[in-house]
Amino acid sequence: MTIPAEHGADPVGFVAAMGVLASTSDAPARVVLNERTGTIIVGKNVKLKEAAVAHGTLKVIVSTVYDVSQPAPFSEGGQTVVTPDVRTDASEHEARVLRVPDTSTVADVVAVLNEIGATPRDIIAILEALKQAGSLQADLVIM
Repeated sequence: MTIPAEHGADPVGFVAAMGVLASTSDAPARVVLNERTGTIIVGKNVKLKEAAVAHGTLKVIVSTVYDVSQPAPFSEGGQTVVTPDVRTDASEHEARVLRVPDTSTVADVVAVLNEIGATPRDIIAILEALKQAGSLQADLVIM
């Protein structure tokens, strides 16, 4: 990297300023599955569009409620922020529907499925079905 002439006297300041720049990754989101070993590798922020999945006797509902956090009155530097509160309800019943809202990530869904004791084979089948339905917003790599 070449330091611009106007920052030549303060290269440390230039590098520090670069550290606060926002950037986006051009690497595609991926979910890697190995059916033989039951291995599932998924990034934290791989998103799902809303969908419903039926699989065996599993019933999972993942919903997100948004709260607003505000600073104390007359505080300096405080900001109002919206904080998501992801709530999960998992059970194994006769009901056979997995509801996945737009705000869910694959990590949320896999965590819930793990809570209720779903096997890796079940999770892999559900992720494959979500990809086929167009809900999984990532490349699905099957080893």
